[in-house]
Amino acid sequence: MGLIDGNFRANLEETGMSYDLEVDMIRLAHTMDLLTTPYVFNVEESKKMTTAGADILVAHMRTHDERSIGASTGKSLDECVTLIQEIRDAAVAINPDVIVLCHGGPIAAPDDALYVLSRTKGIHGFYGASSMERLPVETAITDITKSFKNLRP
Repeated sequence: MGLIDGNFRANLEETGMSYDLEVDMIRLAHTMDLLTTPYVFNVEESKKMTTAGADILVAHMRTHDERSIGASTGKSLDECVTLIQEIRDAAVAINPDVIVLCHGGPIAAPDDALYVLSRTKGIHGFYGASSMERLPVETAITDITKSFKNLRP
C-alpha cells in the first residue's frame, strides 16, 4: 500500500485495504518470530512498523525514476538523504536495535547508495531489490537489442 498514493490510495483505504493492515501483518509475523522487512515511506510509517516489531525497515524512496518505466516525479538524492535520516531517527527512538536500510527512487546504482550512506548516520546499508535484478537486466537487454538493430551486413 505504501507505493500507492492519491485518490486510488484513498479509495483502497475506504474499502478496508490499508497500510495499517500491513502493520498488523508485521505485528503478527513478529509474534511468530519471523524475520520482517517492511517498506516504509515516511516517518509515520516508520514509527508504526517499528512499534509493530519490524526487524529491518526499508526506507523506500519510491519508484526508480531514471529507467525504462519512465517515472519522473521522484526525489533528489539530497531529499532522500533527509527523509531516510528522519525515518531512521524515528525508528531508533522506539527501538535502538532496529536495522534500517535505504532503497528506491534515485538510489539505483552503487554510487547512489554510497552518496546516501556517506551522508546519513546509522543507516545499515542498501536493500538491493530492483537495483540488483531488474535494472541491470534492462540495461543488458537494451544494449544487446541496440547491437542487433545496428547490424549492417
